[in-house]
Amino acid sequence: MQNFGAITPPPPDDTHRVVAARARAQALMATLRLTRTLVEAGRPVDLTGLDDQVGHLCAAVLDLPSVHGGSLRDDLITLRTDAEALRVALQAQPQRPA
Repeated sequence: MQNFGAITPPPPDDTHRVVAARARAQALMATLRLTRTLVEAGRPVDLTGLDDQVGHLCAAVLDLPSVHGGSLRDDLITLRTDAEALRVALQAQPQRPA
């Protein structure tokens, strides 16, 4: 039986999820940059939870339709660059005794 009077709802607006994912990426970039600054100043840092933040961001981006996820490409590239800069800064620091 066909229902000719049915109205197809419009697709959901993913704008708020894109904005939230972009905000999460930018907050993570800020965290990485601040952490790198502290490392370069010789201050001890605690990276506990950083992998969880990255995981949440990845999940948020993967949950977006590809047309929207691609709009975050530049943010993710910048985030990777910041993570690499932090890695280099951490490796350049002298090892502290445990």
